[in-house]
Amino acid sequence: MKFSTLPPILLAILCASTALLLDLRAEAPNGLQPSKDMAAQTRWVVNTIHSRHYLRESMQQLDGEEIIEAYIESFDYSKMHFTRPEVDDFVFRFAEATEGFLEKGNLYAAFEIYEAYKKAMQVRNDWVNKYLDGPIQFTEVETFTPDRRELDWPNDSRAANQLWEQRLKYQLLNELLSLASEETDESSSNGLQKEPAETIDEPQFDPQKLRRLLDDPEFYDDTLDQARAKIRRRYERQLGQAMDREAAEVQEFFINSMTQLFDPHSSFLSSDTLESFNSAVQNSFVGIGAMLEDKDGICTVKEILPGGPAEESGLLGAEDQILGVAQGETGEFEDVVDMQLRYIVRKIKGEKDTIVRLLIRPGDAADPSVRREIAIVRGEVKLTANLATGTLIQVPQPSGEFIPVGVIELPSFYGNIGGGSLTTTSQDVSELILKLSIAGAQGLVLDLRMNGGGLLNEAVRVAGLFIPEGPVVQVRDKDGRTDVLSDRDPRMLWGGPLIVLTSRFSASASEIVAGALQDHGRGLIVGNSSTHGKGTVQEVYHMSNRPVFAWFNQSVEKPRPVASKITIKQFYLPGGNSTQLRGVPSDVVLDSANEFLPIGESDLPHALAWDSIESLNCENEWRQHKVSSPRKENLMGDLTAASKLRQQSLEEFKFLEQQVAWRRKRIEEKQISLHLDMRIEKQIREQAQLELLDDSYEALRQYAYESEPVLLRLAEEQEAISKANIEKIELAQTESTAETSALPVSNETASAEDVEAAPAEEEPEPPVFDIHLRESARIMADWIQIETTQPTVAANMPEKAAEPANDL
Repeated sequence: MKFSTLPPILLAILCASTALLLDLRAEAPNGLQPSKDMAAQTRWVVNTIHSRHYLRESMQQLDGEEIIEAYIESFDYSKMHFTRPEVDDFVFRFAEATEGFLEKGNLYAAFEIYEAYKKAMQVRNDWVNKYLDGPIQFTEVETFTPDRRELDWPNDSRAANQLWEQRLKYQLLNELLSLASEETDESSSNGLQKEPAETIDEPQFDPQKLRRLLDDPEFYDDTLDQARAKIRRRYERQLGQAMDREAAEVQEFFINSMTQLFDPHSSFLSSDTLESFNSAVQNSFVGIGAMLEDKDGICTVKEILPGGPAEESGLLGAEDQILGVAQGETGEFEDVVDMQLRYIVRKIKGEKDTIVRLLIRPGDAADPSVRREIAIVRGEVKLTANLATGTLIQVPQPSGEFIPVGVIELPSFYGNIGGGSLTTTSQDVSELILKLSIAGAQGLVLDLRMNGGGLLNEAVRVAGLFIPEGPVVQVRDKDGRTDVLSDRDPRMLWGGPLIVLTSRFSASASEIVAGALQDHGRGLIVGNSSTHGKGTVQEVYHMSNRPVFAWFNQSVEKPRPVASKITIKQFYLPGGNSTQLRGVPSDVVLDSANEFLPIGESDLPHALAWDSIESLNCENEWRQHKVSSPRKENLMGDLTAASKLRQQSLEEFKFLEQQVAWRRKRIEEKQISLHLDMRIEKQIREQAQLELLDDSYEALRQYAYESEPVLLRLAEEQEAISKANIEKIELAQTESTAETSALPVSNETASAEDVEAAPAEEEPEPPVFDIHLRESARIMADWIQIETTQPTVAANMPEKAAEPANDL
């Protein structure tokens, strides 16, 4: 369109708008800047969510004010670096134009606000250092609210300073109490060094160490100085991380402040986030095979993953500190101290069969100045710890006999997307069912308590292992069209008694499985009052990352891949009810502190509403199929009554009641005292209560049921590889020790004190005492006994193999 054809007033408005936009761009900050690809990525996300989202018809206009405030809160999550008037100013400047900016891919507002945040952090850090240098008293009766998610930004700088004083006192008090509790006496009361036999592995809580803060001024001053140093160091690191944050993170924060106006689960996936997402679904990645954590700004090895390149090399161990990373055999080392962990991980990961070199400070080195350079060849790391696992539990009976109950713990619904080389959920569950059957399991517990979901098609396949055929889930798209995803194989892999153990953390795909088995009358649901309540389906859309004219110029570097995860459908159980917000209710409810945590879908902003659609016919003649069902006459009532009786009488449930009450009290405590005397006495009281709970738990652990693990073939292979790696390392260490031992030694006779005593054999650690799992196993044993007296079931059905992973 030519400007000359426009009416004068419209031309004036357009020119003014263009001038404003040019002015905004002219004022763009000189710090962090968006890359050229980000504009196209942002436009693509906005177009994709508007065209694909389940609510696309009802989202006519986005709330710019909410986007701006949600964006600021994404990094200023305590709402303390800005004041309310400053936030209002950002809203005034950018809210009305935000949707238009996003549609054009303009990220000016995001980077302008973030630059202001960095400046605010610098100013506040200077203020913090001055405050920490001054006198600090903990004698006033005042409180601080650490969780400020529901609170607003302070009204002015004076209120902000007061809030920061309270926050720093709160943090200093925490460090004071922690440091005082960790304080160890270097000598006994008579001034002599303690004998090694007197030392203990874990320091016992000593109230006198805390009270020493009140009684010993010199000790108090020294401890407070240490606390000041730790807090100062913490804020320096946080400032450094904010200053080093990459443009892609700022973009991701800003776009997701928009996408989550649609619903809590739609999001833009930056390259790093997408890579993590794919690794979680595939349970594999290319790297060195080490779990890393940030310890006071130092990248520290938390765990070496079994069967990975790091374990195979024998060069890296737990507690080793990574100080530098270099690429290839000749690349220069890059200092990674104080670097954000996600950036370090990106540098350590890479293409398969390439070399990464690490500069480490060995965790077992007596001299902290020791450094060692190691080289590891990257390879595929299989995350077998995230796969399904099996256990056979022996449930004792009054007769002295035992009833074997199989347990399959399923942490997620994973699969072979994107060419991953690991197995699928349905294949692994199939393998464990067969192994547990061979081991003699008479009933099965499917443990979905920590299962947050995963691949929808895998959920359908897993549910199909327990029903002959029929609908598993109904899926409705944005146009109102409903599809039914069904199991069409009449064979079952398990037809015996089935319990599904759930919690408030069971979400999405796990709710499909639990709800379908409940609607079919196939499984008994045990656990929290209901599951999480996520009843929506997300699709991951990958942005084409081939640059324009790339066909003509193959040397053009492709940008790193990005994607968007968008809610496109809502699912409904065969009975017609959505799991959205309400979840799947349990048939047998067990007490839990989860009921008081804000962890459900209903606690999330902009969650979709609950509704229902027409139910499907999912009735099965279970007696005819010779399949166990909790809907057998009086069975569910009998099982529930027996469980309630145990919950009212067994010691473990009395302990659970005390534990839940303790956790609920802590959850509901919002304001924390900043008075030293009061905090000390409170911690002493709480520690005494905790020790009583710990003593009760340890006493109960002695009565844990006998159990044995049932491993997947893949896990067994990884375990064998890990064992061989460890034996190889130990053999090399033994040979090294033998060479050292061959050196000449003194003829002097060693005294008894010089001879190291042989370590005593450690007693095996008692198993975890899982009250909810134990009760599920007991309910299962009751079910089996009832069916044994009235035989109507054949527990082991004809084999039903899981469908191939690519048959979606």
